Amino acid sequence: MTRRHLTTTLLALLAAWPLLTAAPAEAQTPQLSGSYTDWNVYEFKDGNDKICYMASVPKKQEGDYTRRGSPAVLVTRRPGVEIIDEVSVQPGYGYKEGSEVELKVDARGFTLFTQGEHAWTKNEKDDQALISAMQRGSNMTVRGTSSKDTSSLDTYSLLGFTKAYQAMGDACAR
Repeated sequence: MTRRHLTTTLLALLAAWPLLTAAPAEAQTPQLSGSYTDWNVYEFKDGNDKICYMASVPKKQEGDYTRRGSPAVLVTRRPGVEIIDEVSVQPGYGYKEGSEVELKVDARGFTLFTQGEHAWTKNEKDDQALISAMQRGSNMTVRGTSSKDTSSLDTYSLLGFTKAYQAMGDACAR
């Protein structure tokens, strides 16, 4: 695939997800800039660039797994780069190689490709369609398969998504 992936900095940030709410903000550490019902907006500096993202955790987790990390869905805005407003899924495990993620916003379905512990849409047009659906939707489900061939189905609330998206846009204007 030709999809451009998240920067190394953002991948390091995703790995630190469980620590985001436990430690006080430090230099280069994401800072919570707002909470909007079930979505939080964060900001951090990568050199001279300001990066913003919004994140949510599932309201319900189902599956045949025995152990997994903390799942989350993120929308990231990186002003000054080709891809803006990128949706990604972090399931809390490594995806099965070559698998796809089934994401549904209410009844509308989307397919995401996987790599390691992350999933993305195939292109910016799909990101924009997904974000649009998330702004109008009330809930979202994410179904994936782990490298151990176990499955998960996570249900997310979209309450507060639109306000969080607007706040992220204000914080990191294009």
